[in-house]
Amino acid sequence: MNSTEGLIAGRMPRLVRDFPWGPIERVHEIGEYQIVEYHPQVFKNCCGTGKHHDYTQFHPYRDGKSDGNSYCSLDDALIGVIARKYDGINSQAAAYFGRMIGIANVR
Repeated sequence: MNSTEGLIAGRMPRLVRDFPWGPIERVHEIGEYQIVEYHPQVFKNCCGTGKHHDYTQFHPYRDGKSDGNSYCSLDDALIGVIARKYDGINSQAAAYFGRMIGIANVR
């Protein structure tokens, strides 16, 4: 069993099993939301180098469908995926909510 098999068994979508953006650290599940915490690939001249950064990023899914974005923190990812659910793909709600509570980087 590889290191991510236990994290993604059962309810996680196939896309997460074949997660292309880097090795999965853990998967956070909150109701209908799944947020993948991972180490992003290092790119040079638009090509992956096979190496990964030491920091983590967060990629949310809602009901098994990718949000299409990665975020710098778990809070940002949760705010972002909820804003997209209720206000659509071009929503600015996450950015405004982030400003209201003092999180500057939410998009």
